[in-house]
Amino acid sequence: MENRISETVITLSSFYELLLNIGKSFNIQENAEEFLKTLMSQKKLSFSGYFTFEYPNKLNTVYTIPKVKVTTHKIDAELVKDIVKNKFIILNDTHPSFQHIVHLTRLPPNEFVVFFTGIKSIIVLAKKNEAFNKQDFIKYEQVLNHFGLFMESLESHHLIKDEIKIKEEQSEIIALKNEKLEKQNDDLLKYIRSNNELQQFAYRVSHDLNAPLRTIIEFSKLLEKKTGDVLTENQKEYLQFILKSGTQMKELITGILDYSKITGSKLKLKKINVYQLIENIRNLLYHNLTEANGAIVVQKVPEFIVADETKMMQLFLNLISNAIKFKRENVNVKVIIEGVKNEEDFTFSISDNGRGIPLESQANIFDLFNKAENNAEGHGIGLNTCHKIIEQHGGKIWVSSTPNEGTTFHFQFEIMSPTENLN
Repeated sequence: MENRISETVITLSSFYELLLNIGKSFNIQENAEEFLKTLMSQKKLSFSGYFTFEYPNKLNTVYTIPKVKVTTHKIDAELVKDIVKNKFIILNDTHPSFQHIVHLTRLPPNEFVVFFTGIKSIIVLAKKNEAFNKQDFIKYEQVLNHFGLFMESLESHHLIKDEIKIKEEQSEIIALKNEKLEKQNDDLLKYIRSNNELQQFAYRVSHDLNAPLRTIIEFSKLLEKKTGDVLTENQKEYLQFILKSGTQMKELITGILDYSKITGSKLKLKKINVYQLIENIRNLLYHNLTEANGAIVVQKVPEFIVADETKMMQLFLNLISNAIKFKRENVNVKVIIEGVKNEEDFTFSISDNGRGIPLESQANIFDLFNKAENNAEGHGIGLNTCHKIIEQHGGKIWVSSTPNEGTTFHFQFEIMSPTENLN
């Protein structure tokens, strides 16, 4: 009796010493390996394995000797209940769940012993030929349970560590995003200030330059009227050049002012009657249409759209004005407007029968200060303004054109609510 007690005390002492030694490492695999190796050498085992399980019947392999390829394995739920209830069981080929363990270990021993350790782990042991002595393993039950608790706490430590690492990485990402957002805010403030400065500059230019330009233009017209019969052909040509240059400069200043208003202001979205909008433009361009023997033909269009009325007016006005301006000789101007409401956007087209746009110019036609023809009328701002307007409405604009036949401008913009207020 004394020998048995002494043997039990020595065995428990050696296992506790082992637990203290493996506790020096925070590596789960190293601890499992060290413990299972000692267990195998002391008990002359052919297999030892440490597993954690997820209820009701899923096993996860932590470490085994020899190693098994199975990382996760399902076993009988009744077997799990039996192990938890009895703390350890011995399985042989007469047990209904014996094949589950055979499949798990890939070994054909006579029997296994399965210990329930900690609160969610098991240890599986096997011998090749010898049978297990149940009484022999009762004295190891406490040590094995301590090992399971230690390993589970170590696993929790790793999970917490990983969670902390993830949180730290997320914090770094958030910090970087905040830094990027602050830079974007700074850039936005600079952009807003730049736009405000551009608008103020445009107003100053409009006021300071328009007055002398009007004087040049009006006095040139007066000079032409008073001295028309006296001037030579060269003098008349010079006078026309002054008039034309002054008019172009005035249009350029007006274009810059319109451009600054369009790019620097917020959208004021409201419900707009499309037919009324086009009728207003027809009235504004009455003299231009009369001189060009032109007509604006409205085919099927949606009756209402939601957009910024001032900007949408500028868009239609620019495109229709271009159709009149770039007409063909001896061809009456005809502008056709079509539109449709889709599920998510409005699509419009404005077509003409004018000169068309050279193929080499179509790709860059919406660039600022770009003109379809080097010597063409205009200032190269109008189409860029149209592009900006459509872009602000969440859409796109494009062109299809055949030289000497005509041009069609297509544009789409989002269906929005009148309550929206976008930059």
